Amino acid sequence: MTDTAIAQRRAALRRTGLDADALPDSPLDLFSAWHDDWRATDPHDPAAAVLATTDDRHRPSARWIDLAHVDHGFVLFTAYTSRKSTDLAVHPRAELCFGWLELARQVRVGGVVERLSPLDSDDRFASLPRPVQVLAWSTDQRSPLAGRGSVHERLTEVAGRFEGQEVPRPEFWGGLRLVPDSVEFWQGRSDEVHDRVLYRRPGAGAPWTTEWMSP
Repeated sequence: MTDTAIAQRRAALRRTGLDADALPDSPLDLFSAWHDDWRATDPHDPAAAVLATTDDRHRPSARWIDLAHVDHGFVLFTAYTSRKSTDLAVHPRAELCFGWLELARQVRVGGVVERLSPLDSDDRFASLPRPVQVLAWSTDQRSPLAGRGSVHERLTEVAGRFEGQEVPRPEFWGGLRLVPDSVEFWQGRSDEVHDRVLYRRPGAGAPWTTEWMSP
């Protein structure tokens, strides 16, 4: 999509906004449609989102992550020794925020995070390029480094260890799934009376409800 087409698309969205009578029953369907719109703009990183967690002292922490896919939740892969993973082991509730500013859109997703099964994590790891697999073995996000050279030394050591064989998934690496119980969609409007719709459900399997919120 060209810059002109993106500008025209954004202008159209800001004029029309969200249609309260045409909202899907599930927020995952609306997210999928919005994500397709976003990917059509050819962004640098179409899967980027911010994941916010809290630690055992209730201190918030946020970082960019890459969304792997969406099934009945929002899936990402990471080291289980990372700050995000140790936070979630204590407080499994988290929030994702997608900021698609070129389309004047934002999506916030709240819910409880669970680990994927070892089999699902194995399948994902096996699909990764070999250099990424080696890197997964070579990083320890808990510890400071003497310098950039330390990482390259570790990469060389790991590459040599697995030379001539498949790289297995390390036990400290795997998938996380945020299972949503709230999803908020924000659409900017040209008159500044922006659209904001909140989906909520009281528990797994319960139907979603929708509320039209103040801008």
